[in-house]
Parts: sequence; C-alpha cells; structure tokens
Amino acid sequence: MASPFHILSNSPLPPAPPGEAHPRPDWLRVRFFGGERFQDLKRLMRTLDLHTVCESARCPNMGECWEHGAATFMILGDICTRACGFCAVPSG
Repeated sequence: MASPFHILSNSPLPPAPPGEAHPRPDWLRVRFFGGERFQDLKRLMRTLDLHTVCESARCPNMGECWEHGAATFMILGDICTRACGFCAVPSG
C-alpha cells in the first residue's frame, strides 16, 4: 500500500493488479445530460449570443442545470470584471 505521501510525489502509482478494480458506487457516477431541453437551451444561448457563466467557468453541473431549464448568463459579455482565483471565467 502506498504511503499517504504518494500525493506529493511526482512519480505515478503503479497500476492496480488485474481483478482488483471495483465498480464506482452509484453516488459517484455522473449522468450524461444532453437531452432535448439541454439542446434547446444551448441553441437559445447561441441564437441570442448570450455568454453563460456555466460554460465559461466549465461548470461540471451545467448539464444538470440546463436539463432543468436553468442557466446563469453574463449580462455584460464574455469577460468578468472580478478575477476570482477559483473560477475559470475569463476576466479583464
């Protein structure tokens, strides 16, 4: 077993022996969202030339929100005026 310090090492961990891999638990699985409502909202954003925080920030929950018809868009364009260190939205 690797020491708890393996996360600090630059060397990769050795691969697990065959047969030791276990399926991911249900709560860890991510459902793919790309249904009709998602596509409709995406088309609407493109048609109206709206820039969403969801896309700019590469939000991992975007599919789920868009599938439910919710999106957060940036009213002043595609550049954010804040420069939060944790966010992927372009700032300037």
